[in-house]
Amino acid sequence: MDDPIVGLTAALCGMGTLLVVIVAVIGVRGQRRRRARMRQWADRHGWTLTRRPAVDWGRSMPGGNPDGIEHLFTRVIDGRRVDVAEYSVTDAGDGTTQNTHHWVVTATTLRRPLPGMSLAPRDPVSRLAWKLVGGEDTATGDRDFDRRFRVRAGEPAAVRRWLSGQLIAAQLAGRVPPAWQVHGAGLLCHRPGALDLDEIPAHAAATVTLAGLLEDGGR
Repeated sequence: MDDPIVGLTAALCGMGTLLVVIVAVIGVRGQRRRRARMRQWADRHGWTLTRRPAVDWGRSMPGGNPDGIEHLFTRVIDGRRVDVAEYSVTDAGDGTTQNTHHWVVTATTLRRPLPGMSLAPRDPVSRLAWKLVGGEDTATGDRDFDRRFRVRAGEPAAVRRWLSGQLIAAQLAGRVPPAWQVHGAGLLCHRPGALDLDEIPAHAAATVTLAGLLEDGGR
């Protein structure tokens, strides 16, 4: 007669294997449904959808994950090509679990190259440091803006030239992306979170607005 413990162990192993297969099948079907929804949305709203695109701005993204883009939405708006995509970065977490962070990235091309610079909201530590030095880190001369945002530039003197009063007002009002960077004629905007298809037009419009304000800043 077979050992009941051996039989129970075999049964549990079989159930575990079946569970893994079921989870995998559900995951694949979910991905297919999501891809179908993306394709339908793109076709309905006049966007081009590219799966696993090759982009030249991947290493500039937060987390440096150039191969993490699964889907890219592209459209020409006001004569500019605009790309909107979602990507994820997975870190080691606490050693036992992994943390996956999602980002939405929007990219376009400026009509002329600008000095390299980046802007992002100040984190609590940066805000505290700004207060401790008496607000001396005033890259633009607008104290409210400089208190809320940090600008980095290879040519600090160029910041006040290219960040016009209109751009500063738009940034403070939230009409343009909260974090962005310029590399030559490339403008890359990013924000944390998963991509909501219905928000793609808003991401694109904000980036096009920012591009125009940057180009006008040096005049």
